[in-house]
Amino acid sequence: MRISRSTNPRIGRRGLLLGMSSLSALFCVQTSRAAPLHGGMLHQKFMAVSSLLVPHKLNETIGMRTADAMIATVPDFPEHLEQLASFIEAKKPADVEELMEALPDVSLKNAAQSIIESWYTGAVQGASTISVISYEEALMFKVTSDVMTIPSYAISGPNGWTADAPPLSQLPIF
Repeated sequence: MRISRSTNPRIGRRGLLLGMSSLSALFCVQTSRAAPLHGGMLHQKFMAVSSLLVPHKLNETIGMRTADAMIATVPDFPEHLEQLASFIEAKKPADVEELMEALPDVSLKNAAQSIIESWYTGAVQGASTISVISYEEALMFKVTSDVMTIPSYAISGPNGWTADAPPLSQLPIF
């Protein structure tokens, strides 16, 4: 009796391991190429404009991700950001209220409002998409963090399961 071998190609362990490692290396190369340039001029201008518009300590990483999302989803955002930065540099307003009153163009006011909105909501809203940048770091939760936890299924807020449970008080004995 003759045993015939199948003509179907088989993948051995070595071939599978080699394929998986080259595939993971390809993903690493793609994500590093797609990563934004930290500290670029637009990012620096975005953080400078944001520091006047939002009177809180701002997270640099969240700011860069927000700037990237706004550049990708909001039409004409780089031009509006340049105009806002130039206007702030020229007029040197003391605070956001003074800036909003002095802005001559409605499109610049809308751009400033969208920057403020993105910091407080943690999301960037484009024409047809919404990009969530941060939930836990959104400023609408930071402002009230002393009296309210972020809405979550965890009792003590997001990532609350990593903290030690509070000790139980003395229970009454019946």
